[in-house]
Amino acid sequence: MPEIVAALRPHLPLREGARRGTQADMFGITLRARNPAEPFWALVDKASAFETAPSIRTLGYFPHLTLARYEAIETPRLIAAAEVFEGEPAFALTFEQIEVFETAPLVLWLQPSPDQRLIDAHDRLHAVLDPTLCDPHYRPGNWTPHLTIAMSINGAQREAAHDFARRPFEPFTLTLNVVDCVSWPPVSILQTRRLNESRPRRQGD
Repeated sequence: MPEIVAALRPHLPLREGARRGTQADMFGITLRARNPAEPFWALVDKASAFETAPSIRTLGYFPHLTLARYEAIETPRLIAAAEVFEGEPAFALTFEQIEVFETAPLVLWLQPSPDQRLIDAHDRLHAVLDPTLCDPHYRPGNWTPHLTIAMSINGAQREAAHDFARRPFEPFTLTLNVVDCVSWPPVSILQTRRLNESRPRRQGD
């Protein structure tokens, strides 16, 4: 499934507040963390040992789930769609398993524990935009929530990466409290929307 790799390849190499003004080829909406995420970065650094260059550190972006990805969409429509998150509490997601996308190159990612509120929010987002505009892998019913820790693993390192994915690690909870509308390349944060952090809701709340 090489198109999955295309969806995961270097996107969002930009920190909060950065802006660039030239025409972009891709657009998306992400749900990401604003606060430090040491357990995530520790796994990223371990996973990068299987890459020729550390793909996730190179992005210079926060830990995130990509909710939608478009080749062509008007910026006002993208920003308007993100309004479905108005008043939404932040998402406190627990990660306890490493998974693999069997692509070329291979991708390692963290699977969140099931959270119906996250799925419902994703469905609401796509209900206000024509789902056929979106990359098929990010449409309702096809979307796999994933937090990528390495996306450029080739050759002989693939088996070592599989071994790494089978190793247990200490589960951790990450609060995803920001929704970004983005375009790339070059990357621009078109809008940032902070979620309600008065009581981040965990799975089952």
